Amino acid sequence: MARSRAANREKYPNVPRLAWTIDELCTAANCSRSFYEKEKRNGRGARETYFGRAIRVTPDDGAAWIASLRSK
Repeated sequence: MARSRAANREKYPNVPRLAWTIDELCTAANCSRSFYEKEKRNGRGARETYFGRAIRVTPDDGAAWIASLRSK
């Protein structure tokens, strides 16, 4: 039987995150989800990676998006 995500986190607590959810990115950038979605609709969102139906953003892509916001 496959282990749940919670069980994996408990078994391997120190494994670094390789990607964030959109909500985690918005929390890190201190912006609202609606602001992110508006930027995405206007072609200025972070580069997203799809794992099946899950959308993730790597820390490098998130940092590049945050830096692009500063240059406005």
